Amino acid sequence: MKVLILKENLEKALSIVSKGLSLKPQLPILSHLLLKAHHNQLELFSTNLELGIIYTTPAKVEKEGEVAVPGKLLTEFVSSLFTDKIELEATEKNLLVKTNKTRGNLSVGNPSDFPPFPEPSPVSKKLPLIKIKDAVLRTIFAASTDEGRPILTGVRTVISDSKLFLSSTDGYRLSKEEVDLGAKLQPLEVILPAQSLLEMIRIAEIIKAEEVDFLIIENKNQVVFGLPHTKIFTRLIDGEFPNVEKIIPTGFKTKFMVNKDSFHQAVKTTSIFARGSANIIKIKIEKDGLKLLANTPQVGSEEDFIEARTEGEEIEVAFNFRFLLDLLNNFPDKELVFESLGSLSPGVFKAKSEKYSFLHIIMPVRVQS
Repeated sequence: MKVLILKENLEKALSIVSKGLSLKPQLPILSHLLLKAHHNQLELFSTNLELGIIYTTPAKVEKEGEVAVPGKLLTEFVSSLFTDKIELEATEKNLLVKTNKTRGNLSVGNPSDFPPFPEPSPVSKKLPLIKIKDAVLRTIFAASTDEGRPILTGVRTVISDSKLFLSSTDGYRLSKEEVDLGAKLQPLEVILPAQSLLEMIRIAEIIKAEEVDFLIIENKNQVVFGLPHTKIFTRLIDGEFPNVEKIIPTGFKTKFMVNKDSFHQAVKTTSIFARGSANIIKIKIEKDGLKLLANTPQVGSEEDFIEARTEGEEIEVAFNFRFLLDLLNNFPDKELVFESLGSLSPGVFKAKSEKYSFLHIIMPVRVQS
């Protein structure tokens, strides 16, 4: 294999496919990228057996061929080079990365050891990224990162008529979102890994994609996201997703409406004093506003007051401040609405504006008086 390529193109390609590299590879080859040169283009492949990425970039191919090369090393080396063009030349033992001033020899693996990628069908659903991007980001942060319960590391994804429904939960919080796709599509119900959805959105931003193709490979239990010059493969998660509708309260006894930015700042300030007490912040909902309190005996205590419009009973409810900050960092509206049936009932957070269908639930913490 011998290829001449613009550094800009190679660096962009590596930034994309490196997202599929395995950090703790089960097999040594999973720390490698597979490079294939043919038809005046360079294809780059990566996989960690959960997520696989193929990216194609133009190149001048003087000799076709393929090579498996350590991905992190190649990415770091290429990014350090000051040049416009890079020559790649592979032998059975090395990949020579050459500029007019620099030569790097990288040891290579056996390309035949690299896991094969399934060939997707050309039939797929097209989803508008401008409509689904924010909905995905507002959902995935509530998914679990605990591989001990794999079903909770996914996002339940349902397409019905012209609507996309997303929901995720880690057992302590729940995010739900609904998107009007603008066109009727074939029905679908799958559970997609939250991390794969996040990487798809990140890659789409890099290449400025406006829509994504969505295809299920039935016999492989995989999904392919198609973006310009890019295919992203991810497994489907098997299992029964929790019936999250059961935990969503149907009414409230206490309600407040507050400016999101004011609430966000108050939570950040109060959290400084909550880190040594299991991250717990208490919120007292009173007639004229909210009191946020935190107390760590070895550190001190703090109380913050913010104005809010309140309805119903005055209560005190406690939350893990990290869950509140995650919510507020992803909240879509300027005004936040909170509803609760009591101190130990799920706290419901939603936007004031009806244009947002986002709904988030956080389970409160039981604390001693």
